[in-house]
Amino acid sequence: MEACAKKTGCTGFTKTGTNKYRLGKKDITETKKGMQAYLKGSSVVAYHLKLWPSVSDMVITGQDKTAIATRKKAMIACSKNAKCKGVNKVGGKYYQATGDSYKVLSGGQAWIKGSSYTPSFTYDNTVWYYKDGYKTTGDIGFGTTSFDSKDKAMYWCVRNPICNSVHYTSKKYHLRTGTKVTWKEGDNAWVYGKSTVDFTKVYLPITKGLWNPRPGYKLKNPIGSTTYATLPKATKACMANSACNGVHYIKKTKKYQICKGKTPIKATGYIAYPRKYPCDGNCSASKKSKVVTIDMKYCFTVTSIELSNKHKCCSKNTGNVVVKVGKNTCSTVTMKGKTSAILVDCASGATGKKITMTFANIGDINIDEAKLVVSGSDTCS
Repeated sequence: MEACAKKTGCTGFTKTGTNKYRLGKKDITETKKGMQAYLKGSSVVAYHLKLWPSVSDMVITGQDKTAIATRKKAMIACSKNAKCKGVNKVGGKYYQATGDSYKVLSGGQAWIKGSSYTPSFTYDNTVWYYKDGYKTTGDIGFGTTSFDSKDKAMYWCVRNPICNSVHYTSKKYHLRTGTKVTWKEGDNAWVYGKSTVDFTKVYLPITKGLWNPRPGYKLKNPIGSTTYATLPKATKACMANSACNGVHYIKKTKKYQICKGKTPIKATGYIAYPRKYPCDGNCSASKKSKVVTIDMKYCFTVTSIELSNKHKCCSKNTGNVVVKVGKNTCSTVTMKGKTSAILVDCASGATGKKITMTFANIGDINIDEAKLVVSGSDTCS
């Protein structure tokens, strides 16, 4: 197409074989088995997974008698009809056409049914295939799965090993497990292909835990012989078992197992989901000026915080302590003299990666132990 557009005197091109094309100089076509002609037009429309070169003031012969309300509906009907060669627009209405030639018609327009074509583009180190007027299916079943932004939906889809597409419908972008598309007017689908996203930095909240998906890895020491059909069921069982540190998915059996192993090891045909804990399971506090900080390392919604002070401390502490999770205020507590422990209830469910406690008068505070009640989140920036 690009070569024809640049070459003086080119009227179109002919597909003579697989990935082979020949430029033409005539403005008429003739039937020849195994070949497909494309006349040079004013534009090319990509719709319903096909290319539709457009020509003005001409129509395709063999026009059907039944008018169709819109061009898109006519193209869909033509795509399904093996005999249809294109769509004509005559008198503001659209018609399928089955002829092998063209005729001049002032004010008419024709869209010639061309070869299969799926638009693609790269976003966030991932190739996406755009299916205009199609939908995909398959609910993810956990975490945030609907978004107002296509970019956000694509970002989270590619970081979820069971997500394979994004489906736009009802003014929302939804994560889907399916790759098969079916036509639905007004909807759109994007199916992703090759990706180079770094999964070592991806964390998914599932059944209140936080999990690191690792395609191409498994975990050691499966617990028992029980398997699970879905990831939420497997992670729930893991969280109920004190010996469990993660789950893995076996592609061959399409089942999940809970495991004792913490560190993923390379293995074809598996997806590992090691569980991530606040502070990697060992939370400690650092003090700078009047601020005490606990770095949880990962994104969590905090329900409660219990801090224990060292025995010889805390006789000089007075005033308010403002507790924040990320940028969100969790609570404000008051200290009066010696305090052996601080218990903070984050009823609002503040979310973030760090907990900070700003003391009005920090005195000789010295945190010895921190116990957190949390659930995994994917809402941190």
